[in-house]
Formats: sequence, C-alpha cells, structure tokens
Amino acid sequence: MTQSDLADKMFVSRTLISKWENGVVYPSAENMNKLSSLMNEDLNELLSDDETKLIVLDNNSKTDLNVFQKIVFIVSLILVSSGITMLIIGFVFPNDLTRPDDIYNSVNTITVICFMLKSLGGVMTFVGIASSLIATLFVIKKKSSL
Repeated sequence: MTQSDLADKMFVSRTLISKWENGVVYPSAENMNKLSSLMNEDLNELLSDDETKLIVLDNNSKTDLNVFQKIVFIVSLILVSSGITMLIIGFVFPNDLTRPDDIYNSVNTITVICFMLKSLGGVMTFVGIASSLIATLFVIKKKSSL
C-alpha cells in the first residue's frame, strides 16, 4: 500500500503519513486505532515499546502545555482587568476634594489613593500583558521543539 492510498483511507494527507514513518510526529490515538484496523494488526504489534513511550510522553507534554496556557491566560486576564479597573477609577475619581479651609489641603487621602490606584493599575496591566506575551512565546518555542 502506498502512502497516498493509506492517506486516502485514513482521511489525512500523504505528507502526514510520511512524517509518521520518519518519526517526525506521531499519530493520535484515534489515528493509531484506524491504522490498526486498516492493517488488520493489533495495536501493540504496530508499536515497539520505545515508540509507545515516545507517544505517551509527546501527548503528556502537549497536555501540560495546554494547562500551562490556560493558567497563564487566566492570571494575565485577572491582572489586566484589575489593572485597567484601577486605572479607570484612579483617573475618573476626582483627585482634589480639598476645601479651602481644610487644614490638610496640601495632600489629602483621596489624592494619595488615586495616585496609588493609577500606579498600581499601570503596573498590573503591564505585568499582565508582559506575562501573557512571554508565555505565548514560550509555548510557541516549546511546540516547535516537539
């Protein structure tokens, strides 16, 4: 059976069959079951122990990357949304609520709170965006090495 024949029967590309043969990538569990039934061979007969271990490791590393991506996305989303909320509150809330006869009119609590909200909001937004970008670059690099 040629690569093209097998690819047609499995509904995948011929280049993917070539990559499987050369060990560049490994078939998914679904494709392994299709291959097993098309060849009328037991799945264990198609794979050596080393190949089975590599497929299991490859699938586990992809799962780990997916979990890592989700965690970083959630943390980044929380940081960015909290930071933007703080920035909005810091800029919208009136900074100077002092009265002319107030003893402490040079620096009041509201002014300090607004300044802190702006500063903390900016830092949180920056950290959230930066962590998201760094994690994305890490995942892209990791996926390309798999």
